[in-house]
Amino acid sequence: MDQATTKSPDERTSSSQRGWSIDWSRGLIPLSLLVLVVLHFYFQVSWWVLAAFCLWIPAYYLGIPFYRKRKWERFEKNFARRFQRGEHKTLLEEYRKEWFLRRFGPRRAMLHKLGLIYSALEKYREAEHAFEQAIEASKNRVPEQLYFNLANTKFELGKYDDAMQIYLTLRGNSPYQKAARTQMALIDLHKGARVEQAVSYLEKQKDSTSDSMRKRIERALAKHRG
Repeated sequence: MDQATTKSPDERTSSSQRGWSIDWSRGLIPLSLLVLVVLHFYFQVSWWVLAAFCLWIPAYYLGIPFYRKRKWERFEKNFARRFQRGEHKTLLEEYRKEWFLRRFGPRRAMLHKLGLIYSALEKYREAEHAFEQAIEASKNRVPEQLYFNLANTKFELGKYDDAMQIYLTLRGNSPYQKAARTQMALIDLHKGARVEQAVSYLEKQKDSTSDSMRKRIERALAKHRG
C-alpha cells in the first residue's frame, strides 16, 4: 500500500541536524594541504610526487559527482520502470548491488526507495526501518511523501496510534490528504472510535479509490457488520 511529533512535516527536521554534525568532505582540501606541507618539509618528498598526490582532489570533487549523477539517473529510470511492472524482488537484488550509490549517492532517496521495495514485498518492519533511516539522513526538510509512506507502513504493522499521529500532521492541501483520511477512517473503525463517521466516509470513498483500497474498505466494513 501505496513516533512522529505533533509538528507538521514542513516544520520537522531530522535528528541528524541536532547537535554536532561533521561533513568530512568539506575538510578534505585543508587536510590535503596539511599533508602536502608535512610531506614536503618533514619528509622532503619531491615536488613531482606532491603534484601526483594532488591529482586525487579534482578526481574526488569533479569525477565522483559526475559519475554519481549518471549512475543515479540510470538507477531512477530503471527503478520506476521495474517498480511499475511489479518486479520488486529484482529491484531489491539490484539495490543491493548498487554499492556505489549506497555509499556515495543521495542517502535519503536511496533509503526511501528501499522502503518502497520492502513495502511492495510486504516486509513492513524492514520498510519501516528504511523510511525512518531516510528521515534521519535528511539534511533539510523531509518530503511529505516520506512521512506518508512511513505512516502507511506503521498502519500495516498495526501501530495505529503512530500512524494516526503522522496522518494528522499532513498539510490540509497535501496530495496525500484524501488517502490519509481513508486510512484514518479505517483506524477509527478498527478501534471502535467515531464508528458512524468512519463507516459513512468509507462508504462514500470506496468506489473512488484503487482496487486494492476498495477491497480493503469492503473487508473492513464487512468485518464491522459481522
